[in-house]
Parts: sequence; structure tokens; C-alpha cells
Amino acid sequence: MKSLAGKPVRILFVEDDVAHHALVNSWLKSEGYHIDAFHNGLEAQQFLAEHWADLAILDWDLPGVSGDKLLQKIRSRSQSIMPVIFQTVHSDEADIVRILDAGADDYLVKPYDRQVLLARMRALLRRFAPMQTQGRKMLIDDCALDQQARSLVVEGKAHRLGTKEFDILWHLARHMGAVVLRQDLMSVVWGWNAAVQSRSVDMYVSRLRGSLKAAGVGWTVQSVYATGYRLTLKPDTDTGTEAPPELPDASS
Repeated sequence: MKSLAGKPVRILFVEDDVAHHALVNSWLKSEGYHIDAFHNGLEAQQFLAEHWADLAILDWDLPGVSGDKLLQKIRSRSQSIMPVIFQTVHSDEADIVRILDAGADDYLVKPYDRQVLLARMRALLRRFAPMQTQGRKMLIDDCALDQQARSLVVEGKAHRLGTKEFDILWHLARHMGAVVLRQDLMSVVWGWNAAVQSRSVDMYVSRLRGSLKAAGVGWTVQSVYATGYRLTLKPDTDTGTEAPPELPDASS
């Protein structure tokens, strides 16, 4: 049985085509993965309400709930990080770009080779293993986010963040390297019905940038023009991003 941090590696696999479902399921079982397999999106959504997985393989065109809606469900949760591979017959470049921008971590056009799928799974599990949450903590490289203490721990030193700063950082860290839509960030941090202005989001992001700099961590919160934000592990060298003006710090 494949293991991660001493526990079986759990794979969520959702595919409505009976033959392809049976084929890929047999591949994964032969590799020793624990499989939670479903034929429609509604069953998978019900599973996600109570359970989690180390990695998900989703088809796009699913009955009940589509694969892109399931992806939204996964990315809306703040308890953990789950890498997602999309598999579909859609080979149009615009479709691939759209689903990757929506939060998918990889994309396979059917039919694909067994060894290609397994290699990409291994790569994602290696990449995300250091970032899996442990209880209410998230580990990223040599840093940690402590949800209970609302702090960023760098080289053993805790840096306390304001409530909104921490919630923004936690949500961005769950999607490290991916663009998080501004409206999604507002909904997660302030709540679906909160009356929050875009300027307030910019203010808290500005404070968060200052806190990351003060903590000496090399993470960068990039502003993606007219879209949202992206957290990266390296200094911002992307000329396609536009940062909002820095605002005076204030207590949270």
C-alpha cells in the first residue's frame, strides 16, 4: 500500500465512462493506492462533504455535477491541499488554459498512457507532500502556518498576523502558484454575504506583503491584473502582474 506520512495514499477518482473507469481503477490499485472511485459528480461531491484525499483525478464531462464544479468545491475548502489532475477528451488549448487557471494542477487528454499518469501523480504527490496540512497547521518548505495561533512560523520563530491577513495567506497558500480569483478570496475570508469593498482586500493584501517581508520569508503575493492574486515561493519577476499601491499599515 502506497503511504504518505505513514498513512495510505488516498486517491479520489471520478470517471463516468465505464470502460475507462475500470481500466484506470485497475492501474491505481495495482500500484497500491487507496481508491475512492465514483461514476458521477454528485456522488463525488457527497464524498467531499465528509472526506478528503491526497490527490484527485477528475473527468470534465460528468453527470450530476461537472468536473469543473467539483474543482471549485475542492478549492473552496481551507482544511487541506489536494492536487487535482483533469482527464478529458477536450484537447482545445482554450479549455486547457481555462481549467488550469481554475485551479487544476495537471491535465491529461484521453486516451493517455498508464506510465504517464502514474509519473504525473508521483510528481504532484512529491510537490504537495510538504504542504499537506497537519491538523490546523500547514507546512511549506521550512515554514509553517499555524491556524490556531494565526501565525507564520519561520525558522522556529512565530510571527503573529492579523486575522484577515492570516486568512488571506492560508487561502492563497492552499493554492500555491495558482491564481485565486478576487471574488473567491472575498467570499472565503469575509463570507458569502459580506459587504466588503475591493479596496479593503487591497489594503489587507498590502499589510500581508509587509508582514511576509518582516518575517524574512521569500514568498510573494502577486496581483494578477483584473483577476486576483497568486502566492509564489520566489520573488516576483512576472511582468504580467500589477501590484496595488502600498497602503499605511494599521492594526487588524
